Amino acid sequence: MLDTNVWVSALLFGGQPARLVQLARDGQVQLCMSQALLSELADVLRYPKFQSRLQRIGTTPESLLINISRLASFGTKVVSIDVPELRDLDDKIVLEAAIAAQAVAIVSGDDDLLVLKSVADIPILTVKAFLACYFPDW
Repeated sequence: MLDTNVWVSALLFGGQPARLVQLARDGQVQLCMSQALLSELADVLRYPKFQSRLQRIGTTPESLLINISRLASFGTKVVSIDVPELRDLDDKIVLEAAIAAQAVAIVSGDDDLLVLKSVADIPILTVKAFLACYFPDW
């Protein structure tokens, strides 16, 4: 399960987050997504601060969202959780989607999520930590 910030980095800036998306394209990982996360990502990709970057790489938010919809697995199961130590309640959708999807890991660059370390026995890792743990030779 990729957090919205990882998707944005992967799609607009490349680097290690883009490696995760490439692993999914290569069939080595299955990326999970929820409608709530896709909606959040759609909103973020439309922020004015990203418009020049989108133009520079020759794409649109709509095109990126279509590609994600084809690449990611969407679950229909919905769970609601209570995480008292969650500092940013907006991050709850990431945790709920990961639990519903029975994700192996949550990958995020968000300190409010990373500080939790795990939720429902699902580790919360940085991109670097995920790649080091699951794809050390990649």
